[in-house]
This record gives sequence, C-alpha cells and structure tokens, in this order.
Amino acid sequence: MKGFFQKSAVISFLLSALVVMNTALAVPIYGTTADANIVDKERVLYWLIKRGEVASSASDTEKKQAVEAFIARSRGARKISLREARYEAARLQQKKQTNKFVSFTAAQTQSITNKTVKVLAVLIDFPDLPYDKNGLSSSDTSMYYSAYTAEHYNNLLFSTNGYAGPTGQTLMTGYEYYQAESGGSFFFTGDVKGWYRAANNAAAYGGNDDADDDIGAIELVKEAVSAATAQMSSTELATYDVEDPFDVNQNGNLNEPDGEIDHVMIFHSSIGEETGGGMLGADAIWSHRSSITPYTIPGTSMKLSSYTIQPIDAALGVCVHEFGHDLGLPDEYDISAKGKGSPVGFWSVMASGSWSGAIRGTEPTGFSPYARSYLQGKYQGNWVSEQKVLLNTLDSSGLDIALVEAVNHDQVNQVSLAIPAEEVSFTAPYAGDYQFYSDQGDMINHAMSFDIELPVATPLTLLMKAHWSIELDYDYAQIMVDGIALEGRYTKASNGRNSARNIITGKSSDLAAAEGTNGWVELEYDLSPYAGRNVRLAINYVTDQAVGDYGIVIDDITINQADTVVLFNGAETLTDIAYAGFLRVTDTRPGKDRRYIVQLRSLQGVDKGLKSQRYDPGVVLWLENNDYSSNEVSKHAGYSLIGVVDADQNLIGSLDSEFQIRDAAFSLFNQSFFSYGGSSDEHLSANKLFDDASDYTAPLQPESGMALPELGLSIEVMTQAENSSSATVQFKYRGMTEPSTELSAVISQNQQGAQVTFTAAVSGGDGTYQYAWDFGVDGATSIEAAPSYTYNNAGSYLVTLTITDGNGVEFTNSTTVNVSAVLDVGFTLTVSGLSVTFNNKSVGGSGELSYAWQFGDGATSIETSPSHTYVAAGDYNVILTVTDSLGKIGVMRGMINVASAVTTTTTQKSSSSGGGLGMLSIGLLCLLASYRRKIMLSGRIDIWT
Repeated sequence: MKGFFQKSAVISFLLSALVVMNTALAVPIYGTTADANIVDKERVLYWLIKRGEVASSASDTEKKQAVEAFIARSRGARKISLREARYEAARLQQKKQTNKFVSFTAAQTQSITNKTVKVLAVLIDFPDLPYDKNGLSSSDTSMYYSAYTAEHYNNLLFSTNGYAGPTGQTLMTGYEYYQAESGGSFFFTGDVKGWYRAANNAAAYGGNDDADDDIGAIELVKEAVSAATAQMSSTELATYDVEDPFDVNQNGNLNEPDGEIDHVMIFHSSIGEETGGGMLGADAIWSHRSSITPYTIPGTSMKLSSYTIQPIDAALGVCVHEFGHDLGLPDEYDISAKGKGSPVGFWSVMASGSWSGAIRGTEPTGFSPYARSYLQGKYQGNWVSEQKVLLNTLDSSGLDIALVEAVNHDQVNQVSLAIPAEEVSFTAPYAGDYQFYSDQGDMINHAMSFDIELPVATPLTLLMKAHWSIELDYDYAQIMVDGIALEGRYTKASNGRNSARNIITGKSSDLAAAEGTNGWVELEYDLSPYAGRNVRLAINYVTDQAVGDYGIVIDDITINQADTVVLFNGAETLTDIAYAGFLRVTDTRPGKDRRYIVQLRSLQGVDKGLKSQRYDPGVVLWLENNDYSSNEVSKHAGYSLIGVVDADQNLIGSLDSEFQIRDAAFSLFNQSFFSYGGSSDEHLSANKLFDDASDYTAPLQPESGMALPELGLSIEVMTQAENSSSATVQFKYRGMTEPSTELSAVISQNQQGAQVTFTAAVSGGDGTYQYAWDFGVDGATSIEAAPSYTYNNAGSYLVTLTITDGNGVEFTNSTTVNVSAVLDVGFTLTVSGLSVTFNNKSVGGSGELSYAWQFGDGATSIETSPSHTYVAAGDYNVILTVTDSLGKIGVMRGMINVASAVTTTTTQKSSSSGGGLGMLSIGLLCLLASYRRKIMLSGRIDIWT
C-alpha cells in the first residue's frame, strides 16, 4: 500500500505542516464576476429587438424593463474564491505599506524602475459560432471588422505605433496606453495565440446557472490555454512566468517565477453578454476577470490561476480596465449597479472611463489618483509625480503650487493633502460609555482574552450582553475556555462549512429575546466544569473571504458563583485584557486615513477621451477615504473609497452621476453647453474656488455628491492655461475653533502574527491631528493614522505615538507590543493495544502554553502529553488546541483508527516511539501548494497494534 510510514516523527512533521491559527476556511464558491461597469444598455436593447425578444414597437417602459431584466445578473453578489480574497488582502496590504503621502518628485525621476509584463492572449471560438462565420454586420458593433485575425488582437494589445480601427483610422493600443499612464515605465507586452475551437457549443460555457453565473467560462479558459500551450516549447512557456505576486518562497522577491502563468487574456467569438450577447443572447459570456484554484495545464508543470475574458469585438477600454484588475486595482464605479452611480464617471478608466472615445471604448481615460498612487507604490515607476502638503503647514495667507496636466509626468501632476481621520459612528454600549468590539473585515481572526482563577464552589455561570451581525455559517464568533469552544445560549453546534463548533452566527436581531434596535441579547455559559482552575477565557471572531458584516459587540461580562458576583467587566476601565484585533470603543470606532488629491485634467494625451464624453477640463479635486472599501454609494450615499468633488452643485435633470460630474472641475473658464436625454445644463459659469464650508453633497441626488469634513480648508485656481496644460492652485487653511479639551490619545493594536496594525482614539485639541509613530525599531516610523508594521524578530517593543494638533500642541503615549514566535502545534503517538500515549511537540507562541486535548470519544485532557485508553476499536478524531499567553490559538487534528486486535511488534530503531506504527495517509496535503499558505485540514492516521 502506498503512503506507508513507520516513523512517528514523520506524522508529527506532516501534521504540523497543516496547522494554523483557528481560521475558518469556508467552502470556496467560484463564479464568473460580471463586470457591471461595462454594461451598454443601448446595445442590449438593440440585440433584444434584433433577436425578436422585444418588439421594436414596444413602449419605452417595456423596453426599459426588458433591458433591466437582461442585465440583472450584474447586480448579484457572490462569494469570491479564497485566492481572490488573498489577492485583495495582498493588494490592501501593499497599499498600507506604501506611504501614500510621500512626495514622488525630484529624486524619484533619477531612480525610475521599469516594469515589463508579458501577457498570453488566446483566441477561442465555438462549433456553433466560428470566429470567421460570426454573423456580424457593421450595424451590430462599432468595432466591426470583416475579419478578426490574430494580427488584429496582437496590434490592439501590443503594437508600439497604433493599430487600424474599423474604418482604417489609427487608434491607441494597450502598450501605448500603459506607456502613457506610467510615464514610460510600464511595458505591456505579450503574444496572441489562436484561433482555437472549443469542445462544446457556446451555451455549454456561457449559459447561466441559478446564480446567473456563466456555467462553464472557467472550462473554456482551461481549454483555450491548454490548446495554446500545447504548441509551445518549455522555454517559450517559461517566458510567461516571471512574477511571484504572492511571494511563494517568502524571500521578498516578487519578480521571479512561481510556476503560474502571470497574465492570461481570453477572447471568444461572440458579442459579450454585457452588450446584448449577439445572436447567443444570455448564452454569451459576460466579460470579467476571475481567479480559480491553480490548474495544472496538461502536459506541463505550469499552472493557470487568473484570467480576463473579452468578446470578439473588444475595444481597448475593456482590455485595459480588466487588466487593471490584474494589477490589483479595484472597480471605482458602484459595483451593485444600482442607483445613480458613484461620482467618478469618465474621470477614471476603472469607472466609466473604459467606454470613452468617438468609437466607444477606443480612447480610455486615465487612472484615478488613488490607482496611480497604488501603482507607483507597487512598481516604483513614473506613474505619478506627487507633491505632499501638510495641513498644519498651511495658514490663511495661502500656499501656491504649480501643477501640470495629469498626462505630463515630467513635473508635479498631483498634490495630496492628508486630513485628520474621523471617528466613525457606531452602536451605543449596552450600559455606560464603553464596550468591546470584534472589528470587521474579511479573512480575520480576532480575539480578546483574560485569565481568571475560578472558585471551587459551583454553580459557575458566565453571562454577557451581546449583539451581532455575522454572515450566517461562513463567519462566526466563539466563547472559549482554554481553547475549547463552549456550548451555551444561542450557540450553534456546527455550520457544515468548516470544523468550528459551538458558534455564534447570523443576526442577534432575529432572536425573539433581542432588545432595542441593536438586538442586544444575553449570552449564558456554564463554567462549573472548570471550577477551582485558573483558566483563560477568550472571545474569538473569525471570518472567511467575503460578504461579512459588522461582527460582534460585547458588554457587561459577568461571572457568577450562584448569587455571588465573581467578576464584572463593563469595559468602563482599562483592565488586564489581551487584545488581538478586538477593540474597546464607545459609540464610535477609530477612523482610517483620508486625503484630498488634486489633479489638473486636460483633453490631451490619454485624456482626449474626455472630450468625446463632453467633460470640461480643469482642476479636479478627489477625496480618498479609507473608512470605505468600495464606491457602493447606493449603500452609503456621499461616502466612497475614492470620489470626485463636483464644483458645480447644480443638478442636470436626474441624470446618472457620470453625467452630473462632467462639470466637476474647478476652472477659470466657463463650461461648455451640455444636453442629454431631454435634460440640459443651464448653469455654465466657472467655479474656481473650493471651500469645505460649502455643501458638496448634492442633497437632491446624494449618490452623486460627496460628504466632506469642515476643516476650514479652501483651494482656489489662480492661473490656468487655455488648454489646461498647466495651472497654479492656492491652498488656504483657516483652522477651527480653539481646543475645548486637553489633547489625548489611546493606542489600540491588532496583531496578526508578526504584523501589527495600530490605531489611536484621539480627542481634544483643535480636532486636526498629525501622527508620528515610532515602532521601537531603528528607522521604523510612520505618519499614517492607522499604520501597519511587520516585525522581523520576536521580542517586546515599545511603540510610541506623538500627536500634534493644528495649534502645535503635542501629546505622546506609548504601548508595548509582544511579538512571539509562530505557534506551531504538533504531536507524535505511541500505541499499545487500545491505549495511546500522545507526545506533545508544540513550540513557539508567547509565554506559557496551555493545552486542551479532545480524544474523539468524549474524553478530554489538559495535560501536556497525556495517555488515553479507548473503550472500543474505531475511528476517533483527536484534536489538540494550544493557547499562548496572548490568547492566540493553534489547532492540530487527526483521525485515528484504533483496532482492537493486539499484535506484538518490534520497536523500529529509527522510530521515536516505543511501539509499532502503521500507515499515515493525509490526502489533502496537496492543497498546501494550491493555497500558498498553511491551512487547517483534517488528516487521517490509521494505527494498527
């Protein structure tokens, strides 16, 4: 039998490799993300009529209803794959580690780093829709060609001197776009392979399932890439793998092979479903980017993991937009596709800007300053030349800064101004002023814990007030004693998604006993089994890769012995509690970094596409607000990750936001006339002054507006070239009222291994704060409001924060960070009949470790290395839970099979145990390579004695 091992040391090594902190791994759901921003309602209606699904004589209401029904799938939410979640986490971490407020001028231009990517583009058609018999005519698409050859796509993407448009005009290519946007530092290269023929008709790939996802798009991608690579030599194939975005070998080098094709772009032979689907209709594939569990390409050792897919008539805009996702950029439109849309519009290619151009989509506009700063930090190229302005250096006399148009990368083309973080409104405590809060996010494992000596007398009861909104089953909270999850009021035994037991999930407001609008209930647990012991009590909150909600809130923790109160903690005072992600908050929670960003946008270069959308040039003011992770203004009108402040607050009818912000630029010149869909703009006077005392919320259509803090800041356009190639902008800061309270700050920390994220609850002063963090390591500092730092060595570090308000008043506070070695859980076994001796091999963690064994037959132990005798032969799931002094938890589990027959065996000389050891089979080890990190999985140990 294969996989037969004799050494218990081997068991310990293999199982230890499977151990991580107690993280939920929900079953990944894979689907094809319909990119809502690329919907073209006019073309959808065109195809609905052409296919006879809607009568040309139908009323406008009937036509609108038919279009909305067809595009409804773009509005659904789906859970992304674990890989996509890790990619997003890596992107956000990269963004955190990039000092967004660094000036990228002067010295930067002397040390520009170039970056070259190589894309594998593959063309594939269907037996029932060959690419050369696609049935298209010039009226079906503005990107109509009599022949869609490989040369056409090669030129569209990679030509260095344009490509031929539908009527022979010269159009911009993908190579030229990324060269222009990166200031000549990013080289978009690659090859086009195909056409190839799919194994099945189009409906097998583009037909929609119950969740409105393309049922077989991933299979089509696999077929296409397999066909293309089958004709390559191993040397050629290796040229498509030069990047390691997840740093697989943890050496810090992201520019080396990782065994996966870096970038894959697929083109199919139909009109995309997002523009009506052509003759295939709903069976067409919707353009998107997605990731899959790494797939080994047949006949090679190379893997396929992520891709973008586009239609036969793809214009440049959709290609560079989807590739922007490949580089780590988020969408900047409202991804719910509901309401009026976010206030970004055609100002960014990651919103509507992918559709600009006289021929729709052929002249995509530039990236937003949020995207440019991210790409600058990631690739260290020439994406942006940014000047930083500090709020506390401004006064009422004004500071003038010269700007050049955003398409000019030789001088300052972006100005950033950090503004104070703002406390975010939150639910009120159950009682008093403070409460404990899990915080929120995807793929987190947060905890708070404390030690307590329980009395010998019983009964012992743990009570606490709580309310929660937690994604049902996928995410959960647990109340734990020495690493064992307690069963109690409102707990659920299991969830069918992972190995978690005795969980709190769903919404407390759904319970009959819920109090008030927040849904407070009382949790109750029996602590009597732990009487007379010193135990560690912990509250954990664990989430998977997506969807989630605000988490869990705890107040008034009480332990009673009969009618006597043993412990009460209402969070009102600072006590000896270890926080690992949990926070102590009031009715607000700490805010995140915010900044204003100023650009000068013209109608030249990449931005000439703005002219086709009748956007007026000028100084564009953006607000980047990291309190929000997306631009879903349909959920939080006026607040978004990145948005444009509209200089002209006069609405143009009830048009969507992308039309409302056409006149958003501050300028010395009057606006151009605009009319669309029966609405016209009658307010054409220039707006040169921004003042945060004014209202920019667009109160009659708040999704199109921006809710801004009133700080006493103004920005005015002083000079402006007629073609908006240059301008002078003046910044003034009047300041706020004198401080009414003493300046103070309380530091909180969220530790995930060696990485620690710090936040500060600042109060008093004049309300304008500058942050100066010292992480206790030489040269390790930050000026962010909520920075993250990764420590290279275990140890105790004194972290110091100095807060300076707008009047120059300083306050300094400090906290200690204890960084421990990785908690590595493992054990070996010695077997004699039905008796098993467990030898604990767990190491690492911080301070003293505590152990909790579950032998699978209801018996438990807290000994370090216990022995246990089973009553009968059978399969038993053995679980070892290890908790360190900071409340961090590691788990190892294995399914053991104990046979009742006793056979005398000879001790193997190479074995570290006293008895014979049988077969070890852990079938899920192969997933380690796929997931690129340690994951907790159930192993199987079969033991015969």
